[in-house]
Amino acid sequence: MSAIVPTNYLFLYGDKNVVHIIKNCKIVRGEILDVDIGIEGGTIKEIGKNLDGEHLFDAKGMLVLPGGIDVHVHFREPGFTHKEDWLSGSRSAVAGGITSVVDQPNTDPPATTLSALKEKIKIAEKKSLVDFGISAGVTNENIPLIEGLAKEAVSFGEIFLGKGRDAISYENLENAIKAIKKTSLLPTVHAEDEECVEKNKIAYKIRSPHPHSLARPEECEKKAVLKVIEIAKRENYRGHICHVSTRAAMERIMGNEKITCEVAPHHLIFSLKDDEWLRSRAKVNPPIRDLRDKNFLWEMLNRGEINILASDHAPHKIWEKEGDIKDVKPGFPGVETMIPLMLNFVMEKRLNLERILDLVCHNPSKIWGFKKKGFLEEGFDADLTFFDLKEKRKIRAEDLHSRCNWTPYEGFYGIFPKITMIRGNVVFEDDEFYVEGGYGRNLKDRVKAG
Repeated sequence: MSAIVPTNYLFLYGDKNVVHIIKNCKIVRGEILDVDIGIEGGTIKEIGKNLDGEHLFDAKGMLVLPGGIDVHVHFREPGFTHKEDWLSGSRSAVAGGITSVVDQPNTDPPATTLSALKEKIKIAEKKSLVDFGISAGVTNENIPLIEGLAKEAVSFGEIFLGKGRDAISYENLENAIKAIKKTSLLPTVHAEDEECVEKNKIAYKIRSPHPHSLARPEECEKKAVLKVIEIAKRENYRGHICHVSTRAAMERIMGNEKITCEVAPHHLIFSLKDDEWLRSRAKVNPPIRDLRDKNFLWEMLNRGEINILASDHAPHKIWEKEGDIKDVKPGFPGVETMIPLMLNFVMEKRLNLERILDLVCHNPSKIWGFKKKGFLEEGFDADLTFFDLKEKRKIRAEDLHSRCNWTPYEGFYGIFPKITMIRGNVVFEDDEFYVEGGYGRNLKDRVKAG
């Protein structure tokens, strides 16, 4: 370990009667404050100046943020471990300042039965560095299983709309929402209307630099969002829209108290002009949109209309991203680069630190109901990330930790954490990992549903 943290430091917190002090931290409280942070038993005990206790280390004026919560990752295990697994995905997360994740159900087998869900949890408990929750899948076939799935899952979704094996029709979605309401967990929806998408697939045969975007136009997202809003109102229950990508969809979501939403970094960073040079590598669902949509999402992000920033980390090997675009796998990695990219935008005056805290820490904790997560406050888990905002670096795939070994953000700049702590222990510092797979804990018992 580097000179910042003493080498005998790790796992000192068995003695809950000892407060360990991190000196000279900068934290965000409307303004930047200089404080010490006291940690006891892996929990934030006190925050203030000149705290007494056993000296842990000197943060030397680094910015300290609560650990990020990424509520939308696909760590690909079980079934697709050539792309990612729980060890590589969680290493990638902590190297990017993420300390808790919610993994999506579309693995093989999918987390749509209690046995598959439990098996996935066992894998994560054995291999994850980060604290985690598993979201259960909802399909046309498994609505009777929802009550049982709720005993192990932290949420439901992302729910895909359609007639396929891992999707659900609108009629059955309403029945599913009724069942989910009884569990008090959150349903999350991938809002693209299948019938609309099927109708527009002819776009793949048209000579265009943007066939995938034409094949999944904004009307498909808007139609699905309107239907989800309608069902949520009728059932008087909440819902969450994943990775909103268009102005049309966002305008329908705004003002609906029962509906929350997330946006992914790629819909803030790329537009159709980037689609031309990224080509098939940029394929993602919903697709990259035009500049008008991108700019509107930025405006809503800064206005506070968007609740959450989530990576939709969906890694594929580079060979799976090449060839005829209609056959290329959609998605790409992002869990490690999300916060670093956003902090660089802070330095470019496009975003402020308070919004980042809301988007990746506070709101994910509140919306999912994760107790003692997402806030740098007394009584919360000491999930802390330490940044030097003057140290930005060029993003290179060779420096990242995902198993897929490439990134669409190659050459962009990011501000990466110097130190990541989870529950009071340093798990990562200066590109070195200090815990093994299995350190992460299941967040199910932390969920305050409703």
